[in-house]
Amino acid sequence: MILTGMIFQYNEEEGLGLLMLSDAKQKEFSQKEWIDAGNEPAVGQKIAYISKADTFEVRVATQDDIKKSLLKQEEQTAEEHLEHFTSLGFKLVKDTTINNVRTLTLRSFANFESEEVIITQKDNSVSVLQSINGKLINE
Repeated sequence: MILTGMIFQYNEEEGLGLLMLSDAKQKEFSQKEWIDAGNEPAVGQKIAYISKADTFEVRVATQDDIKKSLLKQEEQTAEEHLEHFTSLGFKLVKDTTINNVRTLTLRSFANFESEEVIITQKDNSVSVLQSINGKLINE
């Protein structure tokens, strides 16, 4: 899965930085995750965050990355959302189907915060609600 975002902190000496992603999450990264040989990381740079099973890569975002990221978020299935959130460390705690409405509940406990994601699928329509410490946030 590819998300777009921006570098909003970066320490050149240590090779460590902080990303703000299009899903409103912040992620730390290091020089080892930076795969763009033609560019160096810099504060304010638009980036593509490429999430894999248990690793990720970061590079400068292209216009295609930005377009695909926006379209992909609108077209994702419940399974794709499930894969995305489990790759971020969320655990599936409930998967129910009642009256053809599938509801998946995922939770994560880290950094003294409790996060919950509820993915609801009815026919081809999928919605995602995310909360931190009981307060809804934008997905």
